[in-house]
Amino acid sequence: MGIREESYDLFGYYSSGVYYPSKAFTSSAVTGNVLDLRSEHPAEVAEYRLNAVIDTAATGGTSAVVTVEHSADNSNWSVLETGASVLLANMTKGATMLSMRLPKHTKRYIRPKITPTGTFTAGKIGGNVEAIV
Repeated sequence: MGIREESYDLFGYYSSGVYYPSKAFTSSAVTGNVLDLRSEHPAEVAEYRLNAVIDTAATGGTSAVVTVEHSADNSNWSVLETGASVLLANMTKGATMLSMRLPKHTKRYIRPKITPTGTFTAGKIGGNVEAIV
């Protein structure tokens, strides 16, 4: 198996013509980008690998959890996977919040969400999904 050339960004966004590869999180849940897998786990893709990583060290809060949701219609969402609660002390730059393979029952659309506990004064999360063929 090799990694397909495309890698889908989970939290990156454009603002005023500038691209930001990660999103800040403070005191409320932050939902990442919706990724369209184009079918329910396409046959030509052996697996998808999802990684959510801290880009800027977190300060202020107590912990956070990354959840991955999926949907067949990009409207009705259900939880696919919930990561472990990660304590503030472990939320340093480069720390992995969640790393997983998307199971075969994954629906067409996926999106990540980070839910903080407490009020963070700093912290950014980024990540990607890689298609493995």
